[in-house]
Amino acid sequence: MQQRRLETWRSVRETAVSLMGERGFDAVSVDDIAASAGISRRTFFNYFPDKESVLFDPDPDDPALWSRLIDARPAGEPLWISLRELILEYTSVVFERIHRHKGVLKASPELRSCSREIADRFWDAVRDWAGDDFRVEVQVNAARAVLNTTCPRWDAATGLEGLHTLIREGFDLLQSSHPERTFS
Repeated sequence: MQQRRLETWRSVRETAVSLMGERGFDAVSVDDIAASAGISRRTFFNYFPDKESVLFDPDPDDPALWSRLIDARPAGEPLWISLRELILEYTSVVFERIHRHKGVLKASPELRSCSREIADRFWDAVRDWAGDDFRVEVQVNAARAVLNTTCPRWDAATGLEGLHTLIREGFDLLQSSHPERTFS
């Protein structure tokens, strides 16, 4: 039963993102999404509290993905390197989602703040792993700033390679200002 619910969630999201990519966020209603997905309006709201959520809520499997990516970081790796690699690995795994959202965000720039609010869940998981002392918090916030600056500037036509080039460039720009911290 849980698998069927997850499949429905993903199907509704896929339908919504496709419609929004074609028409723009504002031109697509919840009724449009429900009709295209073959569900009722009520069923839509059983899965998503609003239209923004269908676009920006993390996939239900994302927290497990975040844990796997975090757990894969080697002991003793400098935090700044770990943060860069986490972002590179995560963006690789969810690249299609990022690419499709980029198109919707381009048509509706006012949605950018909504997408950043949803990203808080990923960064909360990173903070839980990294710790909460001052230097760690500064580095995590700087890594988030790199990603938040990179995504709007990234030209989707450059693909994943272009996105990763900008992420690496952002981390390199800040590298000298962050002392290394390792985990044991």
